[in-house]
Order: sequence, then structure tokens, then C-alpha cells
Amino acid sequence: MKKALVVDDAEANRMVLGAILTKLDLSVEYAEDGDEAIHKFLQLQPDVVFMDHIMPTKNGADALREMKDHNKNFIGFLMSAYSDPDEIKIIFEFSCAEEFISKPIEFGKIQLLMKKYGIIS
Repeated sequence: MKKALVVDDAEANRMVLGAILTKLDLSVEYAEDGDEAIHKFLQLQPDVVFMDHIMPTKNGADALREMKDHNKNFIGFLMSAYSDPDEIKIIFEFSCAEEFISKPIEFGKIQLLMKKYGIIS
């Protein structure tokens, strides 16, 4: 079973995305901020990481970049409710994420991304 790490400081967002990933047959772990995410990432070595950008202690772009410094063999998604395309582009490029996901999260969008990156068939 593939492993996913969901990182968001908002519990409701974690639970919604976790339910989607569980329905897609992934094992899901959670973190509430960037520092906790890096700690869990190093322990779990997940196949895929969903990272909110704006969080306490360390933002999502910094945390994903640090994870990629440790291990490049995972798929990283940066998530945000930002709508400014220029700001999104700058944050996305810095983060080393494979994709940027705009909130709110939708089942169909997540399912397509999981298929695109070979996480599910």
C-alpha cells in the first residue's frame, strides 16, 4: 500500500484530503506544520506528500524543499488557496513540488493526479 503524508494546519483540510486518499487506497499520516512534517517524512518515507503552504513554524515551500534535499524519491504537491498567479508561480518554483493544487480540494482532481504520477492505477 502506498503511503501519503498530509500536512495542513487546518484539521478540517487534513481530514477531507485524508478521506479522499483513504478512499483511493492509500495509507495516510498527518502533520500540522512544516517542522512536524519533516520529522514524519524522515520516519515514514512516504510515496506522496500533500503540503499546505501557509503554516506555523515552517511554510510548505520550505518544508518540501528540505524534504527533497533528504530524498528526491517522492511526489510532492504544494497546496494553497492563493489566487494570484504570479505569487503562485514564485512559491511553486521555490518549493520543488511536482504540482500546485488550488484549494478547495476535490476528489476528481486528486484522483487524476494520483493516476498521473503512478501512485494509483
